[in-house]
Amino acid sequence: MKAKIFEVILHKLPSGKSPATALEELLNQFLAQYPDLQLVSSHMSTLVTPAEPNAMPQTVESSIVIFCTLFYNTLRTGAATV
Repeated sequence: MKAKIFEVILHKLPSGKSPATALEELLNQFLAQYPDLQLVSSHMSTLVTPAEPNAMPQTVESSIVIFCTLFYNTLRTGAATV
């Protein structure tokens, strides 16, 4: 089994583009390049940095990153490794 991690950094998205649309585009580009994949599982998580203890606002601007991990197998022998 292999894994591929995608990340969307919210403050780097173009104005008006949703995180869902950005992630969808990343996933579709990857899957189009490797049509012989068998998707095993996926996982999503969000990271806020810097972490703010007790949810109290800090003077440092925070960044929100969304991670999506695909776990997959290649179906064809000799398929390109990713």
